[in-house]
Amino acid sequence: MSSHHPSKSKILLYWKYWNIIERKIKEEIDWLRSSIDVFQKEEKNAPLGCRECFLRRIAILIVSGEVKATEITRASPLKSFWIPKKVSGKKIYRGSNWHRETTEKIEKHFLSLGYEVAREPNLHHGRADLGVFKRDESDLYIEVGTTSFFKLWMNLEIMKNFTYLIVPNDDKLIEFRKD
Repeated sequence: MSSHHPSKSKILLYWKYWNIIERKIKEEIDWLRSSIDVFQKEEKNAPLGCRECFLRRIAILIVSGEVKATEITRASPLKSFWIPKKVSGKKIYRGSNWHRETTEKIEKHFLSLGYEVAREPNLHHGRADLGVFKRDESDLYIEVGTTSFFKLWMNLEIMKNFTYLIVPNDDKLIEFRKD
């Protein structure tokens, strides 16, 4: 008979290094807090919890390896993502001019690469600004500007085989990948 619970020795091994794990969690929380813009300081629309609790939950997903998180800057190999392109077709009228123009630029970028792009697709919790899809590739959901740590945590916790891309400003992207 096999057990799905870790052996006592493995639990003690992790406990022995709890301070290292806690330091890594704190580093991820600090990075998340400085990298992602949120709507407000408190998570008023969340059924339970607080902003810091959701930050910790997201950080635990990253430290445990369940979610891979990467900051991609303008200087990265994805330079073509930031090349300005003339936008045609339907306009998106939501939020500020920057949000609308950035969303249109991203949509045009992925359409030019042959992807199907959906506006405001449903996630497990809430909606993304854009969904980018292609057969035999994992789904990509994109948030432009601000988001909610509760929404981010809930979707990272529940959804599988997708990438969640946050575009907080014109100079960087925050990518969360979950297989």
